[in-house]
Amino acid sequence: MANHRTHQRTHSFVQKTATLFAAISALAAGLSTTAVNAHTAESSETKELCTGFLPANEMNIPVGFRALNGGGITEAEFNAVIDRAERLYAPVISQAGGTLKFNRKWSDGTVNASAQQMGKSWIVNMYGGLARHQATTVEGFALVVCHELGHHLGGAPKGKSFFGSSWATNEGGSDYWANLKCLRVYFAEDDNAAIVAKAKTDGKLSPVAEQLCNQEFTKLEDQLLCMRGTLGGTSVAGLFQDLRKEPTAPDFAKPDTSRVSRTNDAHPATQCRMDTYLAGAVCNVDHSLPVSNTDYRQGSCVENVAKVGFRPRCWFAP
Repeated sequence: MANHRTHQRTHSFVQKTATLFAAISALAAGLSTTAVNAHTAESSETKELCTGFLPANEMNIPVGFRALNGGGITEAEFNAVIDRAERLYAPVISQAGGTLKFNRKWSDGTVNASAQQMGKSWIVNMYGGLARHQATTVEGFALVVCHELGHHLGGAPKGKSFFGSSWATNEGGSDYWANLKCLRVYFAEDDNAAIVAKAKTDGKLSPVAEQLCNQEFTKLEDQLLCMRGTLGGTSVAGLFQDLRKEPTAPDFAKPDTSRVSRTNDAHPATQCRMDTYLAGAVCNVDHSLPVSNTDYRQGSCVENVAKVGFRPRCWFAP
């Protein structure tokens, strides 16, 4: 009888142990499957940025909204900016092995933009809410488009992911590439002399930016392209300030003097991003020189070699 009770207790213990082991195994298998699926999505299917041009936010500007000061751009301007960027960069991305696709979400009030890769589709998502924000100008919207293209084409430094280096150029690097390369190509088709002259008359061109552009470039056309790029930087920096509810406006004359010991792959602070747009604009390296996915120095200005125009130390550590 005692042996029978002992056998029952032993059998019960074995059953409970087996059940517990099965549960642990199932949990481990689930975690393993999740990791494998995430890795598969990252490496071969969908490669999506976790964040957009702006940090995640609840701001929403519906169709039909018009800022009291008349800010924001029209649907026609929204499409015209994207049309030109698509025409200019679809061949570049095709040469790199991808197919450029713009998702034009004019009716979506989201105040953001993003980039992702799905197979060979290199995608840029542009939202009407961002275009309708009072701080957004044509220059600012073009800069955002170039920033998102920069995640695909901007080279090193790459962002970091759970599985190592990401496919995408990090946030500061995409900001830098936007003015270093993209906007110089994009704005080359415009009457920049007339546009810059009007910006000066309206008090929208920073004297600091104008001085540096004239200092770093000898050809008038390059000086004007540089100034147009800084107008884009002023526009989107105003957007950052509004989103973060910051009382002090960013200013090219008041650069961020902080220095990171390790590259920040996330969104830099407002003034730091504004400094990055200025740096990209005034770097006098030829915009036709390609960047590298592994060597940040290629095709750009480098600290201790160039006096200005290198990636700001407020987010970048060589």
